[in-house]
This record gives sequence, structure tokens and C-alpha cells, in this order.
Amino acid sequence: MNKVLIVILVFGAAGLVYYLVGGGIRKDIPNGIVDKGIIEEVDIDLVEEGLRETGKRTVYGSCNAISVSSNCIDYVGSMWKDNDMGKLNCSDVGVFSENACPYSSFGGCQTNGESVMEMIAWVYAEGPGGYTDESVVYASMACNNTPKGRWVTPEELLK
Repeated sequence: MNKVLIVILVFGAAGLVYYLVGGGIRKDIPNGIVDKGIIEEVDIDLVEEGLRETGKRTVYGSCNAISVSSNCIDYVGSMWKDNDMGKLNCSDVGVFSENACPYSSFGGCQTNGESVMEMIAWVYAEGPGGYTDESVVYASMACNNTPKGRWVTPEELLK
């Protein structure tokens, strides 16, 4: 087993040296793509505007994994209208449903809020590794420090 690891490390190191010594970019790429130096400018505001959700927000489905990980995910953004998207995202994780997750007194982490990709991962005391009042504080801090993440409660969303 150790010999296999050493061989892998040697090949990896050799590949890295080849990449660094060779300049990292192949010069024989067709059509001179490297020489043209293609740079794409992306207008972030335009992208965010295109992804912004308009109209009434609704839950299109959920992935219940409370019995496995004390979590349930509500699929809120319009991207989730196609149930196959939710089923695919939920496969091998939990049980997909076209209904919303059960009420959570702790709250959950909303990601990509008010966009077509919005999801809310609710947390529960039930299930293995169930959340407590103390652990929810850390979960909410982690959520709020995630780009496009915000800790929410069911009451907040009903306003």
C-alpha cells in the first residue's frame, strides 16, 4: 500500500514540475486561442437582475432528511418548478415531496434568497445529531457568513 502511495506522489510531483517548466499552457491549442487572450467581462448586476425572482414565492418541493441528518430542504425558487430538479437534488439524501418541510421552531438557512435558485435548509431537534438551542447559534452564524446565505425563521417568511 505504501509503495502505491509513493508511486502516486512521484507521478503527481513529476506532472507538477512538467506543468511549471513547460509554462503551464500548451502553445499548440488550435485556432490560436491562447494567443488571442480572450477575456470576458461579466456584468454581475445584470446577472443578478436576471436571476431575481418576481411575484409570489412558493415552495415547489422539499427534501426531507430529518431521519438521516436533522435537516429538510424547501425548494423555493422557480428553478425548482420542474420536480425532476428537486428529485435529482434530493436523490440518495432524503425523501422528495411536493409539499413543504415540516415547521421548524429553530429556523433554517436561506440560500440565494429571492432568486430563481432559492432554497431553505431547515434544522430540527429530531434525528441523529439533532440541533439544540446552543448548536443553532453556531449554525446561524455559519449560514450568515455564507455568500448569499441568511438565517430565517418561518415567522419571518410569513411577513
